[in-house]
Amino acid sequence: MLLAACLLWASSCFASDMRFVDANGHTGYYVDASSVSYESVAACDATIAVIKADRNRMFCYTMHFDRGRGVYQILSSQVLRYDTKEVLSAGGAETAVHPYGIYSPMKEIVDFIYNDLPPAASEPAEDAVTALLP
Repeated sequence: MLLAACLLWASSCFASDMRFVDANGHTGYYVDASSVSYESVAACDATIAVIKADRNRMFCYTMHFDRGRGVYQILSSQVLRYDTKEVLSAGGAETAVHPYGIYSPMKEIVDFIYNDLPPAASEPAEDAVTALLP
């Protein structure tokens, strides 16, 4: 059962509407627009991808953001080989709540979700994550 849940979560990381948020060196940050679930005007859940091109890794996270408190929490995670999509590790346990700073990538992601995404994410023209992969 756990394996099936992990495989379902992994497929959601690839069959998505990934939107570029920001980059820093060899690291790119993306939000799956179709995964955003607003709990309130200050809190939401979303699937996030962090791609570290120089390490050939993609980190996929299901995250909870509370912009009112300036915090985030990782709800589940996966590490994949960027070029083959091979799952290297998966974690289903929630992490502690972490604050984010005004210049952090998490703040950029929250700002993107609340300021740049349309209220209802549009249908993707193509599989966005697959388009990111070599």
